[in-house]
Amino acid sequence: MEQVGHLFIVDPDIKRRAEIFSRLSSGGIKCDIFADISELPKRNFESVIFLVDHDGPFRKEVDGWRNVHAPVSARIEFSYASTCDKAVLAIREGASDFVAWPAETALLQRAIARAAEDCARIGQAHRQGAQARQKVAALTARERQVLADVLNGCTTERIATRLAISPRTVDIYRRNVLLKLDARNTAQAVAIALKSGEFRPAL
Repeated sequence: MEQVGHLFIVDPDIKRRAEIFSRLSSGGIKCDIFADISELPKRNFESVIFLVDHDGPFRKEVDGWRNVHAPVSARIEFSYASTCDKAVLAIREGASDFVAWPAETALLQRAIARAAEDCARIGQAHRQGAQARQKVAALTARERQVLADVLNGCTTERIATRLAISPRTVDIYRRNVLLKLDARNTAQAVAIALKSGEFRPAL
């Protein structure tokens, strides 16, 4: 299996680091091992998978590093004393997978493959979001107002009343929005607006 992305392990115990590295290496799994979060590289990464001790001290700190340096990343958790409750909590809190340690090579490879799939999905979402933000940036302030109202289900007449303009003018703005967003219809324009992260439906 070809490994996708970097695999990082952070563990403060030198003996466990050696044991983890030996087990992964014997299975042909490449990894970088660190004793502390402060040792992690400060540069940004395209894709990173973390193997994290569920019972260790760095679960939350790893996520903080990921947010800054590797938004396209995933976390696999393991435990030397695994339970169903730990596995459920790990998945609920965003882990791609949970394994009992020591784990068989095939099981680790499957977990890494699932984490790589998560990274691919996250990466696609990031790219789509960046493209959507680029399109939204071309809208004027008034076009953004109209798009926000459309997203919240307002009719042309309702938007015209809210903005004190004619329905015909609202239709012109709506057409301009579709053109600038390269959207075929209103539903697609709303989808682009949501992907950009700059528009939120009213509660």
